[in-house]
Amino acid sequence: MAAHDNALSEQECWELLASASVGRLALSVRALPVILPAQYFLDGRRLVVCLGHHGLPERALDETVVAFAADSIDPVTRMGWLVQVQGRSVIPRGLRIDTDCGWPASQAQVVQIEPGRISGQRMYPCPFIETLLAASGPSPPA
Repeated sequence: MAAHDNALSEQECWELLASASVGRLALSVRALPVILPAQYFLDGRRLVVCLGHHGLPERALDETVVAFAADSIDPVTRMGWLVQVQGRSVIPRGLRIDTDCGWPASQAQVVQIEPGRISGQRMYPCPFIETLLAASGPSPPA
């Protein structure tokens, strides 16, 4: 298999990130790593992330270092892209919009991520995994 230049430029990362709206936020909660699905909105070069109603402690979200990832992978070709952002998470104060996303609990937890670093890569099938998949036979229908 030919070698690929997998790295994305910073500009490509921002463009791809703007093309999606669901990703995952990685953070530390009570000294343990947690990865949560999240909807997001890209406002220039700042991410606004809605965590829903996970009930996370505020100290895990405010003024902390976090990582965020979004991707798009074709399920048939297993090719696509992945973008990761590392930065500082802050709880926005005084929002002029309602953060209630329709759940009966309290308002949704919303954070802004001030990016410190962004990186990304194109993803291609891994020859090792392709060999294992071929050896295991066809997958049962979903």
